[in-house]
Amino acid sequence: MKTERHAADRFWVGLLAGVLGTLCGGVLLGFWWGWANGSSFSYFYNEVVLSSLLYRDSILTASTLFNVVLFWGANRLGWERVAQGLLAVILITVPFIVYLQATAGTSW
Repeated sequence: MKTERHAADRFWVGLLAGVLGTLCGGVLLGFWWGWANGSSFSYFYNEVVLSSLLYRDSILTASTLFNVVLFWGANRLGWERVAQGLLAVILITVPFIVYLQATAGTSW
């Protein structure tokens, strides 16, 4: 028996949500970093994201974790296609995280 799915339950919606979720995760991490270290988001972006080679993998990992929360929400709503799109973004991001971990401290 097939049930009707929500209009937003589309794979491409999950892909878009995954990309935006990664960006939102990075912004949230930046604001948290600024608060926790008594600095600003601008400092986080300029000095940590752009200048530090050691934190690249950690930043991408934390940013991607936001998608895990979105995946859980899509799963709870029964939005299987959105969850698949989110999972695709997570699976695409993981090799980049592994690469950044393997090259930590070296230039691009």
